[in-house]
Amino acid sequence: MPYIVGKMYKFDPHRDLMSALVSHQPARGAAHSLALRDFDPPLFTRLLILQPTPFCNINCDYCYLPDRDNRARMDLRTIELAARRLVEDGLLGDALTIVWHAGEPLVLPPAWYEEAFATLEAILHSRGRLSHSIQTNATLVDEHWCEFLARHHVRVGVSVDGPAFIHDRHRRTRSGKGSHAATMAGLATLRRHGIPHHAIAVVTAEALDHADAIHAFFRENSIHEVGFNFDEAEGPHCSSSLAGREVGHRRFIERMLDHMQASAGQFQVRELASALRLILNGGSSFCWGGETFPENGQILPFAMISVAWNGDFSTFSPELLGQPSAEHGDFVLGNVAATGYLNSSASVRFQAMWRGILAGIATCRRDCAYFNYCGGGAPANKLYENGSFGSTETLYCRSMIQRPFEAVLTRLERTACGAGASIEQHTTA
Repeated sequence: MPYIVGKMYKFDPHRDLMSALVSHQPARGAAHSLALRDFDPPLFTRLLILQPTPFCNINCDYCYLPDRDNRARMDLRTIELAARRLVEDGLLGDALTIVWHAGEPLVLPPAWYEEAFATLEAILHSRGRLSHSIQTNATLVDEHWCEFLARHHVRVGVSVDGPAFIHDRHRRTRSGKGSHAATMAGLATLRRHGIPHHAIAVVTAEALDHADAIHAFFRENSIHEVGFNFDEAEGPHCSSSLAGREVGHRRFIERMLDHMQASAGQFQVRELASALRLILNGGSSFCWGGETFPENGQILPFAMISVAWNGDFSTFSPELLGQPSAEHGDFVLGNVAATGYLNSSASVRFQAMWRGILAGIATCRRDCAYFNYCGGGAPANKLYENGSFGSTETLYCRSMIQRPFEAVLTRLERTACGAGASIEQHTTA
């Protein structure tokens, strides 16, 4: 294992971590809500993920959302309650990002978002920095949308997989046609209006041999920041095209690092930049139950809260909300019309999820050299891939954490031996 792994946190690998964690759980029949003071620093919510509608205007074959034919929309009262519950629970820190996600957020008109933003501003703005982010397929972007996005300084993420021959394999319209042309029209409109945007691309088996073409596509379209998700097995999408093709994915990641390093900071890959930043600077941590953990929003309760169009909410991995589960029934912890977020942590369902996630953290800490960087992985991927929150390594871990770290660490070691230009000098973390 490269030399940097393991430097960030000191712990005794022989200590039974679960004994400390279990001792912090309430006795049977005496469940109580999590207390902010039990965490150091105190719990606060970084991301409030609002799902304005489950409906999507296209039909990607790797999508994990089970209800994307449903045209329902979130009402303003639900938005108000979603914000007020944060205030009531004391979950607001210095900054909060509202993420508009789920189906295709832009199927609702700008006028709806004007009211939604005004509702949120009235409740949250004076309590800290508030920002908005929208993840969109860009097929519906027009002049009116650009005016709205610019006026409210919305951070825009565009879902686009690269050139048409890759993108259209999986991202098709509901009539079965490719969606690439419509996405490109939306991207052109964003550029014409000077709306900053980044991209999220899903890496499928078809993409693995075309790293150079994908990089060229993003550079030619003035997209300088890209996150490379992989084709994940989640929810109704129960298999990944990357299974059995991990050597090809390694080559893909290494080639993207070549391009990132050669770009002098003009092309950033989220996973690689994050790995470099953590290796060089370390990461944040939190304390609970007498133990210190690397910070990971997917395992820290209520750091991320997802609220569905009807007010149902959950926490931990955003992909859990709305999914069925043989063990848990589903992952809805409550509804903002009926209860606060922290109150839901006394429920049987939350306690079962939390115990399982803690067991998974303990297993990762014991077995994985990358624990000090990822903090215990993604609960949703552990569940969908391995059948249990309490499990450890997944294809997600290897694709999104291990291979990017290995690529960066190998490059740093090569630089230290004088075999190449410094990666720090040619990238911005």
